[in-house]
Amino acid sequence: MKQIIRKSAPILALVLTTALLMTACGKSQPTLSSSPSATPAQESAKPRTIKHFAGETVITGKPQKIAALNPWLIDLMLALGVKPSSSVQAGPETKDFSWYLKDKMAGVTNLGWQSETNFESILSAAPDLILANDGMGKGFDQLSKIAPTVVLKPEETDGAKDWRKTVTVLAGVLEKDEEAKKAIAAYDEKAKQAKEKIAASIGNETVMFLRVTSKELRYYGAKNYDILYKDLGLKAPPLFPDNKATFAPISMEKLPEINPDHILILNESNEKLEELKKTAIWSQLTAVKKNQVHPVDYDLWFQGFGPTAYSLMIDETVKMLTTKQ
Repeated sequence: MKQIIRKSAPILALVLTTALLMTACGKSQPTLSSSPSATPAQESAKPRTIKHFAGETVITGKPQKIAALNPWLIDLMLALGVKPSSSVQAGPETKDFSWYLKDKMAGVTNLGWQSETNFESILSAAPDLILANDGMGKGFDQLSKIAPTVVLKPEETDGAKDWRKTVTVLAGVLEKDEEAKKAIAAYDEKAKQAKEKIAASIGNETVMFLRVTSKELRYYGAKNYDILYKDLGLKAPPLFPDNKATFAPISMEKLPEINPDHILILNESNEKLEELKKTAIWSQLTAVKKNQVHPVDYDLWFQGFGPTAYSLMIDETVKMLTTKQ
C-alpha cells in the first residue's frame, strides 16, 4: 500500500501544480483591462439617434432590410455598397425599377410608385429601416409604426441640388462614410476628364435644357442640372433660370432670345412637340439648324440623382456634344 502511495505522489503533485497554474491564469485574465472594451457587435448594437427632415429616429444595430421609398435613394444606397430589400419603382407607368439600376436590383421587392404609397406592401416587406424622401414627410408617423424611418431631402449648394452632400448625409445614417468619399472622388475625376473633352469640342457654345409638357415649355437651370453647368462647365444661354425655382415656364416666342447652340430636350408630350416643330420660330433656332437638338430620357435625366445616374449623364453628354452631326 505504501508502495502505491509513493509511486502516486509525483503524479499527484503534477496534477495539483497544473490545477494551480490553470486557476492562477484564469484569475489573472480580467486584470488585463480594468474596463473591457465592447466587441464590434456590441458597438454596432448601440442605439443611435438620427436627426433628419421629419424629426428624430433611433436606430439600433445595423439594419439588414432597408426599404427605399424614392428612386434617387436607391442610387445613393448602391453607391455606398448597400442594397435595399424593397423599393419603389421608377415611375407610375414603368412598373419596374430605373433601367440604369435594374441590373443591381435582383431580388428586391417592388413597392409600387412612390406617390401611391401602399403601407400594407411596406409592412409585408418587413423592413427594419425605412428611408423616405421629403415628399413622404406627412406619412412619417404611419411609416414609423412599421419600422424606424429616416426622411431625407436632397441637400443643396448655392440653391442647386447636391448629391455629394446628400450621399454624405446618408452615409452617416448607414455608417458608410469611407464608401461615400470613394464614390465622390471617382465621380469627380470622371467629370473633370469629361469637362476637358467637351470644352475642347464645343468651346463657348451654349446648352439649354428644355422640357416639353402637355401644358407648357419649361426651361431648367442649375438647380436641377448643376451636372451640366457646374460639373461639366457648360455655358448657359441667355434668360437662364436662377436657382430659386426648379424651372422657368417660357413661351415659344421667347426661344429666339435664348437661341442656344445645343438643346437637350425632355419630351413628355408628342403632340406639343410636333406643334413646336411645325413653327417658323423652331426651325430658325441655331440648335435646330445645326441638328444639335438632343433627346434625353425621363428616368435618367429627370428622376436620376446620384453617382450612377450622373455618371451615365456624363457619358451621354460627352457623346451628344462631341459627336459631329
